[in-house]
Amino acid sequence: MRVAQIFVLVLAFSGVVHATVHATPLALDRDLYGRALTALREERYDHFRAIYRQLRGYIARPYLRYHYLMDRMRHDRPAAVAAFISHYPTLPVTAKLERAWLEFLARRHREALFLKFYTPAWAADTALHCADLAARAHAGQPIAAAVQRIWLTGATLPRSCQTITAEWLRAGGVTPQNLWARAQLAMRAGNRALVKRLAPTLPPDRARWVRRWLALQAHPVRILSHPPYPLTSRRARHMVRAAVVQLGYRSPTLAMALWQQLCKQTAALGPDDDYVMRGLGLIAAQEHLPQALPWLSQAMMGTGYGRLRRWRIRAALRARAWPDVLTFIDSLPASWRRAHEWQYWRARALAKTGKPAAARAIWTRLATHFGYYGFLAADQLGRPYRIPNVPLRQPAGLLRAVAARPAIQMAHELFRLHQHREARALWFRALSGMSGNEVEAAGLLAARWGWRDCAILTVAGTSAKHALAIRFPLLYRPLIEADAIQNNIDPAWVYGIIRQESAFIFDARSDVGALGLMQLMPQTGFITAREIHLPITADRDLIDVANNVDVGTRYLADVLMRARDQEPVATAAYNAGPTAAISWLPVRRALPADIWIETIPYRQTRGYVKNVLTFTAIYDYLLTGRRDALVRRMAPIAPAVELVADGR
Repeated sequence: MRVAQIFVLVLAFSGVVHATVHATPLALDRDLYGRALTALREERYDHFRAIYRQLRGYIARPYLRYHYLMDRMRHDRPAAVAAFISHYPTLPVTAKLERAWLEFLARRHREALFLKFYTPAWAADTALHCADLAARAHAGQPIAAAVQRIWLTGATLPRSCQTITAEWLRAGGVTPQNLWARAQLAMRAGNRALVKRLAPTLPPDRARWVRRWLALQAHPVRILSHPPYPLTSRRARHMVRAAVVQLGYRSPTLAMALWQQLCKQTAALGPDDDYVMRGLGLIAAQEHLPQALPWLSQAMMGTGYGRLRRWRIRAALRARAWPDVLTFIDSLPASWRRAHEWQYWRARALAKTGKPAAARAIWTRLATHFGYYGFLAADQLGRPYRIPNVPLRQPAGLLRAVAARPAIQMAHELFRLHQHREARALWFRALSGMSGNEVEAAGLLAARWGWRDCAILTVAGTSAKHALAIRFPLLYRPLIEADAIQNNIDPAWVYGIIRQESAFIFDARSDVGALGLMQLMPQTGFITAREIHLPITADRDLIDVANNVDVGTRYLADVLMRARDQEPVATAAYNAGPTAAISWLPVRRALPADIWIETIPYRQTRGYVKNVLTFTAIYDYLLTGRRDALVRRMAPIAPAVELVADGR
């Protein structure tokens, strides 16, 4: 038995030696790196340290040190943390380590050590700034003026600020003027909870106004219908006009009726009429109410009212009031009028007001541009889109020079190690300060290394906008086409969604928790997965590329069905939710798709739909060679009554 065991061990050892002979030193280092992370996860720290020593000279070694320090922070390692911060000040993970270390020290009440590590660079972080003030107070330093600056805000302060602000208040640091100033800031911020806490501390005359404000917030219709106090003072007027506009988010028509009633009763409100007209007009325009255009037309438009000017044009578009569209666009500043957006709509207005030659001249110029409005202009002229495909090239010497930069080398190595988040953060840190040609060279290198998401994002802001192979890669083509066919949707549209949602970052996680290539919300993903009998039970399953595309295309097909096969509506629904998208539909008669898209209330969704349609047109060209994708996808948007009648 012992001989047999020895024989097995010899065979195993010979296998290791054989593998070692054929592996490159870099491959061995990568293998050791992975083993070190495994040892760290399993808390085998002696084993981790043994491997770490073997990796001396390996370019990604600092990241192992970072993971070790983050994991072992509870063992209080100030010298090691200080050494890392000193040796690697430019690594993105250094700031993460420093923040975590400062938070750790604050929790442990290690004031003296906290002060050694804290720098003014962290002052914008209110929680850490308060921890710094607490540490300074513990060291006997004066902090009253700094506490007052932090306290004087309309926002609720973090928990770390509560002790120092409470002590400052007990010491009599606050004055009636400060209390009133903070109450006003809280009212402007709409922070009712803070206003309620401050009200009992205010002098009687100020507390009276705070109570009036709280009553207006709680019962706006009742108070505005029969104000229990005169509206002649500036404070009363401003409070009431703000309450009217706030009520407008619930019912613009009711708010306007109450305001007009108040104006009849109190002539002093006249100077505030323009403020209310602009506020309610903007709300009405975003809710697609017919009153929007007359309200905004009555409002004065100063040079600083850019958002209102744009929504006045959109209200006219929604009403198809083409002479008003033309008038409002012509009143824009010259630099705005040159934007493709307003050039396109000016041409649309000219065509609709009997000036087709002038419209064609604008569209002809615009159709030479590569992008959403260029494609729409080509559709108006019945021409194919201009989609140039120019491969990105850079001199070999420049490519070598960029590839030789230590930060680029380290980022590339982290990518090879599948440390994708750290790799991306370091990569984009490395790009800062590079020239345009150097950034393009970096993008070309990333594409050659197979790092496609970084290649896309790297060249996005450069002059290489026509390098379609880099900017619009046909990744996962068999999977995407098979799923699109199975769900009876266009693969070019699926590509357009993925390109906009994640730029092919397979492990993308948004701030709201959306996951993977198609940025699925977990709940939506799990429900849809059950519909197609896919065994998905955790977030990591949804990040898997095949699962994500399977579930995402099925959900996209469901959204398209609910949108009555209208891709622009389904695209908006994918971003903002089906309920919101359907609420934006025209009420009784169909609306041209370009107008419907231009008047989507959410700016983020409006840009999203335009981008997806643009990317879909490009992918349609790459997949099929066609150059007319939008005209086939942008039929007039059906009214909501048809959707209801159709049972969707």
